[in-house]
Amino acid sequence: MGNILTQAEIDELLNSISSGEDVEAEATQKKEEKQKARPYNFRTANKFQKEQVRTINMVFQTFSQLFSNLLTSILRTACECEIFSVEELSFNEFNNSLPSPVILALLRCTPMAGTQILQISPEAAYIIVNKLLGGGVSGADSSKQFTEIELTLMERVMRQMMRVFSEAWDKVFKVEAVIERIETSSQFAQIVALNDPVMLITMNITIGEESGLVSICMPYSSIEPVSKQLNARLVYSSSQEIRQSEEQAVILSDKLYHTTVELTAYFEDTPATISDVANLQVGDVIRLGQKKDSPVLMKIQHIPKFHAQIGTSADRYAIKILDVIREED
Repeated sequence: MGNILTQAEIDELLNSISSGEDVEAEATQKKEEKQKARPYNFRTANKFQKEQVRTINMVFQTFSQLFSNLLTSILRTACECEIFSVEELSFNEFNNSLPSPVILALLRCTPMAGTQILQISPEAAYIIVNKLLGGGVSGADSSKQFTEIELTLMERVMRQMMRVFSEAWDKVFKVEAVIERIETSSQFAQIVALNDPVMLITMNITIGEESGLVSICMPYSSIEPVSKQLNARLVYSSSQEIRQSEEQAVILSDKLYHTTVELTAYFEDTPATISDVANLQVGDVIRLGQKKDSPVLMKIQHIPKFHAQIGTSADRYAIKILDVIREED
């Protein structure tokens, strides 16, 4: 059955014979190409699933908006942040792409494992520092080393970034992000093996008419403990469940407020013997132990709830609530 030609191959053969071409060698070559095995490189295999990439992209879309607002409030000028790319690559490729000098913040993001890297390019860093110090156009040489003052200013900005970074993850799970240390050279920031896969999220920030890059490097080993939660469908369904539970809570509250309960007022206990009770006749008077001005105890479904005063209202017996008995009492 394997030697049976398809209709397309038959048509091609007939056309070739009619034109006088020799197709035997060409057909043999095509057959060999189909049968030839291609080598598979396990190092380049994608470890991040599509759902995980979608969820990470959703998180950093939120982060870019929050980061834009944060920069605008800090620098007192219009700032925009947008995602440039979300791609999977090896840590070696990320490491080789870093400029020198560069600002690298090593992050600890609980409950994620290991360390992540927040990278700010020299261009973006000098724009931010220049704006913080009241400057106009940057014009700084991005190849020179950062001073202690510049690093201190950038560290303060990045520590404020951690707040919005954690807030961006709230839709998925609670994250507590802190900066462990700051480096200006990539050789001191090797957080995983060079061949390990990482997710690189690159963002472009625009401040006035100038722009620079900010990126987050997330190793696969970092998100592996929470990989099952990185599912956009689960995030959407959980938000749907929250809305449904809120609607149900409103309905239950409305039903609860219209539920009928039994209120009973109790006098103080009056002792009597079985003989006295057995001999009671119509018209007999029972002397109660309750004083006229002392409050009575009101219960709701046998639970003490109020102290009340006996009285009348519109020719009917009534009670006036004096105080509420708290649960702790």
